[in-house]
Amino acid sequence: MKKLLIVFFTMFLFWLTYFWVAKIVFLLYNFTATISLDFAELAGIFIHGFRMDLSLVSYLLVFSGVLLGFSFLFSPMISERIFKIYTLLLLLVITFLNLVDIGLYPYWGTRVGISAFDYIGDPKGMMDNVTWWQILLAMLFFVSFFWLFTWGYHRFVSNSIKKSAGQKWYLLPVMLLISASLFIPIRGGLGTSPINLSTVSFSPKLYVNQASYNFMWYFFQTVERKKHFENPCLYTDNEKARSVFHGTEKLREIPDSLFLDIDSAQAPNVLLIILESFSNKIIPALGGKYAVCPNLDSICKNAIVFPSFYASGNRSDRGLSALLGSYPSLLTQSIINFPEKSDKLTMMSGYFNKNGYTSSFYYGGDINFYNLKSFVLQGGFKNITDGYDFPASLREMSNWGVPDGFLFDRVLGEFSDRDPFFKVVYTLSSHPPYDVPATIIKGQTNEAKYLNSVAYTDSCLGSFINSFKKTEYWKNTLVIITADHGALEPGPTEIIDPETYRIPLIFTGGVVKKPAVYDFVGGQPDLIPTLVKQFGWEPDSTLFGHNLFSNPQYAFYMSNSGWGYITPEGRYFYDQATSKIITFNGVENPNPGFDFAKAYLQILHEDFLKK
Repeated sequence: MKKLLIVFFTMFLFWLTYFWVAKIVFLLYNFTATISLDFAELAGIFIHGFRMDLSLVSYLLVFSGVLLGFSFLFSPMISERIFKIYTLLLLLVITFLNLVDIGLYPYWGTRVGISAFDYIGDPKGMMDNVTWWQILLAMLFFVSFFWLFTWGYHRFVSNSIKKSAGQKWYLLPVMLLISASLFIPIRGGLGTSPINLSTVSFSPKLYVNQASYNFMWYFFQTVERKKHFENPCLYTDNEKARSVFHGTEKLREIPDSLFLDIDSAQAPNVLLIILESFSNKIIPALGGKYAVCPNLDSICKNAIVFPSFYASGNRSDRGLSALLGSYPSLLTQSIINFPEKSDKLTMMSGYFNKNGYTSSFYYGGDINFYNLKSFVLQGGFKNITDGYDFPASLREMSNWGVPDGFLFDRVLGEFSDRDPFFKVVYTLSSHPPYDVPATIIKGQTNEAKYLNSVAYTDSCLGSFINSFKKTEYWKNTLVIITADHGALEPGPTEIIDPETYRIPLIFTGGVVKKPAVYDFVGGQPDLIPTLVKQFGWEPDSTLFGHNLFSNPQYAFYMSNSGWGYITPEGRYFYDQATSKIITFNGVENPNPGFDFAKAYLQILHEDFLKK
């Protein structure tokens, strides 16, 4: 019996060591965030996270315990071989997920979940998102990690298994009982509440709590959550939520809010430019501290601007569904990934199509990524241009696709006065890995590369606008400039910080009456209702977007760990795991209208499930 327990304990230490080493590597890889932590926080990551590590290790030991109990049926060689195959297969899968988790965190700001594999159907698009040296580093990491723990298994575990051979059959009930008792640490104890993310959360800093998570435990939780596909925001019964939502959502439009000079005899053209990963942090005219986009800054001074406009999420697919379909991001999903649901949306292009416009969509990358092509096709865009419509030499200039300068050149050469046009131009050069054909800002850090990429896109945009102004189309065109989402760079902002989601919304062009700054709080789902109102059209009924020139004012943004709520009175984040409200900018009132906010989130997710 002693030998069996030694094997059991050795395997426990083997897997616990694996996850602790994985934590150390995670902290080192995110060194910029880790260096700001004190000793108590670093120690807490391991101490508080131990219960989750213990839970996951116990999962892995259940099969081992049962197998040890039945080991009397096998020869030492067969028994050791079964253990070896089981362990090495687990190492392969777990190390792969570990690699994905560490690699994606700096860009996604969350531990790896099942949603990371929503894009696995487009391996080329995924590969275009990384550089060759990142691929090499990933392979080196995978091989090193796998080799290290394979060696550790043969050095410590394998020998103890061989020594435990020849056990008596009557030890089977004992080992089965021990295996069954693993339910207790798997559950997290005998208390009324099983282990969850709140169990290991101990800091007001999201990064600290996320670092304490066991990445495999977190992944399996997202698998389970997606399998059930239930409303994650069930804060009350649906009837009460609908009553609160509809009782509060009584919009009062602000008078004299038309800022477009539209000639009824000549419908104005519309050009919507969606910038990849642009936040207000890099535009001083919109409150930013980093003056790396002088052209956007100059455009803002002669335009209608909304400095309190927020992205709906931190992924491109979530931002595009909010901008083009007026449908907000969900906590862990985007409607763009469910064509049967997104098909029920009234898209921005739909309004223009039924009013005699010719609609076009321009993107320099692979339009199949993010399920974008299906979404654009559902929007009824008549002309679609993507990276494969450009020469291969241009596509190969960047991992992600055709650099923005060439994309804008293509747009500039395809204006036509046969019909009023509605064009959407979606840039890509400021998408990781930020490999642009220009060096404006020097540096090899992730932040420096990001700043260089947005400076490049800004220069391309400035050149395009200057050239467009010289054409006959400028005087009768509305140009709208916004972004699909913000960015963590430049820091310091976290994934829950409202500044990460505050993005530009700029109206310029010949049909804009006069420059103005409207500091109304709003978000991406509000763009369509606002635009439709300016054109004097009748908007379709939408629950989740409203005219920016109306009260009450609010915006929501989503991340996997919770949601942000913005009002003129303050900015807040609701941590879904702990039910805690985090306030920003020293706001004293921690709960303004949170009944409405929770009702909004509940009705939104309920609507998604029913579509």
